[in-house]
Amino acid sequence: MARETLLAIPIPLPETGKFPVAAGRGPLPIALHPFMFSLTDIHASATALVTAASGWDWPQLTPGQWTLALLAGLCCGISKAGLSGVGMLTVLLMAEVVPGKASSGVVLPLLVFADVIAALMFRQEILWHHIRALSAPVLSGIVLGWLIMLGLPDAAFRPVIGAMVLLMLAVHLVRSRMPRLAEHLPHSKAFTRGTGLFTGVATMIANAAGPVATIYLLIQKLPKKEFVATMAWLFLLVNLSKVPFSLHLGLISGGSLTLNVVLVPTVLAGLALGRAAVHRMPQGPFQAVVLILSALSALRLLLVR
Repeated sequence: MARETLLAIPIPLPETGKFPVAAGRGPLPIALHPFMFSLTDIHASATALVTAASGWDWPQLTPGQWTLALLAGLCCGISKAGLSGVGMLTVLLMAEVVPGKASSGVVLPLLVFADVIAALMFRQEILWHHIRALSAPVLSGIVLGWLIMLGLPDAAFRPVIGAMVLLMLAVHLVRSRMPRLAEHLPHSKAFTRGTGLFTGVATMIANAAGPVATIYLLIQKLPKKEFVATMAWLFLLVNLSKVPFSLHLGLISGGSLTLNVVLVPTVLAGLALGRAAVHRMPQGPFQAVVLILSALSALRLLLVR
């Protein structure tokens, strides 16, 4: 492409995201002189080219925001390889890049992609009866979360989700310290239904159900391999179920999908790192790491508005 053509490509205004137009003259050029351009101008020109070619809005992010987005993709992959508490870091980092409910629409396709890869990686040790037991209450929770998001801001529910996760952590501690007091929980239909409902609401509102499901499956005393495989397939089905509701809410767009495509390599890298960590960790430290990450994530949701 000739230099003059590159310099003539308009860039969107940061305030509106729209392309400036001079009266009767078409789009304004990046620079008025062939030598008056910088790396920022070249990046903006490339952005405009991609937008024009694809018809999608290329995400306008600062270098700092790109760094956070790349870290979010890495954490997404790590979480799907077995360290599920790390998944909350994906939600928190992406919320710094894309504020409000829109961040949920960016995170969801990343989760679905990572879920597909993780499900293929861990397809031998799935305990389907746990997934079947949770399926109906989780779907009910997704519908309830969708109804809530229709009328109220998602920020109001961050403390609720954090408190819910901490409650599940307390249940697990009671289960481990006083087994006779809590020994009925793994076989309680009410406990399973309540956990499934909470999981559906939390995942629909803020993609925050990982710690909730983690505590439930740990209470079931699942071995490490069965735990990872069952989590992978459970959330593949859960996140696929959320897609129609997110589309209805307008949370998934061309721009968000473009960002997802850019972050795919970081998700794959995270899956590789997470799988290596899971295979090198014995059962005790593995559970401790998951519980600590879940607690920290829950406190972050509860305290930071």
